[in-house]
Amino acid sequence: MRLAAALLFCLWAPAAWAQDAVCEPADPVHAENRDGSVLTVQTECASPELRRYVATLTCDGGRTCDRQAYTQEVVYNSMGHVDLIDLDQDGMHEVEVRGMCGAGPNCEGNVYRIDPVTRTLQHFFSGGYYELQVIDGWLVEAGRSSCCSWEFHLWKLGAPRPLPLEYDSMDLMVQVGASGDDDGKVTGVACTFTRQSGDNPQVVAPPSRALERICEHYGEPYDLTPPDTTPGAP
Repeated sequence: MRLAAALLFCLWAPAAWAQDAVCEPADPVHAENRDGSVLTVQTECASPELRRYVATLTCDGGRTCDRQAYTQEVVYNSMGHVDLIDLDQDGMHEVEVRGMCGAGPNCEGNVYRIDPVTRTLQHFFSGGYYELQVIDGWLVEAGRSSCCSWEFHLWKLGAPRPLPLEYDSMDLMVQVGASGDDDGKVTGVACTFTRQSGDNPQVVAPPSRALERICEHYGEPYDLTPPDTTPGAP
C-alpha cells in the first residue's frame, strides 16, 4: 500500500482534533553548514488559521542567497512544524516541513535542500512517512502500512534525476510484515525487496547488507523472499 493511502486511511476528521488549533509563532532556528553558510527557519502566523514557515539561506558576508516561504492551513495540519535536519550527515542541512498526520505514525513531509550550484533551496523530497534517513547511499522513507506491516521506499542517491523524489519515482520498495499468535507475540517476519517492472513488481535481492538490515525492523528473525530468477527479471 502506498504511504499516502495509509496516511489518509486513518485520518481523523479535522473538526474532531483541530477545531481549537491556532497558529503559534516560534523563535528562529539556525544551523551552520560546512561551507560557512547559515540556514534559518522561523514559524510566522499570517493569521490564526494560517502558518508560514520562512527559510533563509545566508551566504558569505551575510548575503541572503535564498529566502522561501511555505504556508499551511492549521485546521488540516494541526501537528505541522518545520525543522532543520542533516539527512546524510554531510554537514549541509535541509529544511523539513511536516504536515497532515493520520491516526498512525505517518505524517506528510517535504524536504528542501541546498543546491550547491545555484545556492538556492530546492524541493528535494515529498512523501508521507514516520522516518526519513539515508542508508548506504539510498534515501529510505519508512512508514506503517497496516497494523502488522511496515513499508520502506528507497531512492538511489548520487545520479541526476527529476526532483522532488516521490512515490512514483522510487527505485525499490521493501515490505516487512509480521505474523503473531493470540497473545500478540510475533511468530514470524517476512521481508521482501521489489522493483517495479512494467505493471508488475519483481522481487530482487537487497542491494547491500546495510539495506537488508531493514528486515530487522521488528527485532525478530526474518524470512527474506528470494529474488525472481525467471528470464528477463531484473
